[in-house]
Amino acid sequence: MNKIVAKTVKKCTLLSIVMAAIVVLAVVLTAVLGANYSATLKDCNALTVTMNTNVYEEKIDDVEEICEKAFDDAALDFNLLKHGEMSGDDCEIIYEFDKDVDLSGVKKTLADAFAAKTAGDWDGSFISVSTGSEVVLTKLPTSYIVRAAIAVAAFAVLALVYVALRYRLHMGILAAVCSLIGSLLTAAVILLVRIPLTNSFLYVVALAAPVTAVLTVLTLNKIRTAMKLEENKDKSNEELIVENVATKEIVSVAIFGGVALVLMGAIATTAVRWFAVSALLSLAVVVAIGWIVAPALYLVLKNAADKKAANSTKYGYVGAKKKDEE
Repeated sequence: MNKIVAKTVKKCTLLSIVMAAIVVLAVVLTAVLGANYSATLKDCNALTVTMNTNVYEEKIDDVEEICEKAFDDAALDFNLLKHGEMSGDDCEIIYEFDKDVDLSGVKKTLADAFAAKTAGDWDGSFISVSTGSEVVLTKLPTSYIVRAAIAVAAFAVLALVYVALRYRLHMGILAAVCSLIGSLLTAAVILLVRIPLTNSFLYVVALAAPVTAVLTVLTLNKIRTAMKLEENKDKSNEELIVENVATKEIVSVAIFGGVALVLMGAIATTAVRWFAVSALLSLAVVVAIGWIVAPALYLVLKNAADKKAANSTKYGYVGAKKKDEE
């Protein structure tokens, strides 16, 4: 698999252009079409069916079947179904529709259907139907976005300081830059593919930074170890990087993380399922950065660091020469 790295390690400029294009496309598409928010974050018209506890516990499936048949007859599709147990003897289910859907007709149909039921087979039960609109005042709160941005920036600084102190400055710069790229590109890809956004979107973006840093440090650790070996003294920076990319470790993270997220999405609620899908996309992004982008960027930084060191030796202080003894 390092053959792929060998072909991309000198393509830092091309990789940068591709990543920049993805970010620009995401910004333009979002500006034109708006973000694709989840149904839980959209304005909507809602139809609420309120019933007593006995109906809710024993006949809820029948109630939903009656509702959904009425929706089918009226050619209406609901976006979300919520269940709720209220105080006292009341319980309810809420169907959410697009904000421009007229629910007056289906409301009357359901009211008549439930009235017939409570007057016959369901005598003694209480069921009422109401409609209303819900307006979401804030989609993704600005404070949440600011906190996520601060978290990403703080982690990038932490990665810079830690790696620079443990290894070298140019390695710290690589870890910090890759952390920022991981979060930025994760956000761009999720916006570009139009995955429904929830507040968990910000958690995915924030978590991309430390995961990217970890994958980058895995490679840096292997490169640093290889540099200390006598057998590698005559190898070029390119050869050292290609031979010591942490491919196995990165692939292991991708496999185990991917399986965990797929299982989470398979058994979770709709909201958690969208989080799992977003996180799966993020995992693909950070794996690509750790495996392809980080080595290419490191080659540029390493060559620059070596050039600076050579110039410092050439023009800097080299110590006084010893006088020949007479």
